[in-house]
Amino acid sequence: MAVNPTPMKWRYDELSWPEMAEALARQPVIILPVGTVEDHGRHLALNTDNTILEGIIHEAARRAPGDMLVLPTIPYGLDEHHMDFPGTISINIHTLIDYVADVAISVARHGFTHILIVNGHGSNAPVADLAARKTVIETGAICASMSPNAAVDPALVADVLAEGRRSAPGGIAHACEYETSMMLYLRPDLVDMSQAAADFGQVTLKYFNWDHDRPSVLAWQDWWSRFSKLGVAGDPTVATAEFGARLFEVTVERFIELVREFRTIRVRPRVDHHPAPRPASSGGDL
Repeated sequence: MAVNPTPMKWRYDELSWPEMAEALARQPVIILPVGTVEDHGRHLALNTDNTILEGIIHEAARRAPGDMLVLPTIPYGLDEHHMDFPGTISINIHTLIDYVADVAISVARHGFTHILIVNGHGSNAPVADLAARKTVIETGAICASMSPNAAVDPALVADVLAEGRRSAPGGIAHACEYETSMMLYLRPDLVDMSQAAADFGQVTLKYFNWDHDRPSVLAWQDWWSRFSKLGVAGDPTVATAEFGARLFEVTVERFIELVREFRTIRVRPRVDHHPAPRPASSGGDL
């Protein structure tokens, strides 16, 4: 009788230290998820960003365990601007940058060369980028950041969004058609569509918008309660589990491709282009 091989572990913290030494030899990409706990309208749970983030990453790791090891999620993020909505947890900007960087730097100190900070919350994007840069500067490892959540950055599935969205311009931003569709697919028990309502309070200008079909020149984040009555930016009422399933499947497939491509980036030596210091003069000062 054939014996099924033991599945390869993909959770970083489920390895023993001897197993970690073996992982170092094969050099998977280390995935560091960073999410948040915040308001997502009256129809979604506070853990929406973490649920979507872990849903994508964990499924990708299950399908391609040899390519990645996933660290425990850092569940809280930069959220002071959401604090007018009950339940939100916010971490200080500098504390969060240092925290995320410390985790990534710890991984690099053990000898892992490719670290990917994967962000699930819009306001964490600059934090993740700065933490990645700090990791590169302090360790020389290849460290980058990205977001698979299309309400944060639609780049990974922009074509699927454009093809399948039903909401009007501005309908995909936060607790919106995208996030609600993903939650209807991943955790329908945490969605109450009877409470879903559109909220288009965000400003749309020539050089600023929150619609993911076109870029915004201006980066600006206001206090949420000054433009959103419900903790929503967009239109969740048109969301469907079917759209969520399509988005999820494409995101997982492309995330695996991204990780495999990221893994090929070569760690090259630094080159100091400063001129060599001149030798000290042997004569006395004149």
